[in-house]
Amino acid sequence: MTDGNPAPSPKEMFSKFVQIGVVVADLDKTIRHLTEIFGIGPFRVIDWPPEGRSDIKKFYYGQPASFSARMAFTELGSVELELIQPLDGESIWADFLRDHGGGIHHLRFNVDALEPVQDYLAHNGILSAQHGSGIRPGTTWMNFASEEKVGFVIEVMKTLPGTDGRTPQIVGGKAIE
Repeated sequence: MTDGNPAPSPKEMFSKFVQIGVVVADLDKTIRHLTEIFGIGPFRVIDWPPEGRSDIKKFYYGQPASFSARMAFTELGSVELELIQPLDGESIWADFLRDHGGGIHHLRFNVDALEPVQDYLAHNGILSAQHGSGIRPGTTWMNFASEEKVGFVIEVMKTLPGTDGRTPQIVGGKAIE
């Protein structure tokens, strides 16, 4: 790190586990089955990127990209469950659905800064596959191509001070806490 502070250890970087992400072909059907059969829910459903947000940035393998998805979130104890239905454009979510037919896609960790994590993972041969602006303005997420090493994607999100990184409800294109 350039500011004179030592880089955090991997144990420190990946200490705030908050989410399991699952790619699905049919979001409504998956929500219905999880709710009716397993009693999981309620879910907060959003369109990503949120309507009316012109500040959202999206990148696919380092290049600006145009992709969208429907997402649903619920709490499973201390962990958030994210369901992702890719809609259009090239994304690692669409790639996963095409190649695997859906399933557990990623584990997400909240971080205070992206650069040390990105540098550390690059040093270990793991590069960013997709990244973009978060639902909450001021947040950024990165999905790393870690499947060959661990069998799934590692996602990190730079959160804002004073937030737990959970996905807020969206009303009129704005995050509601």
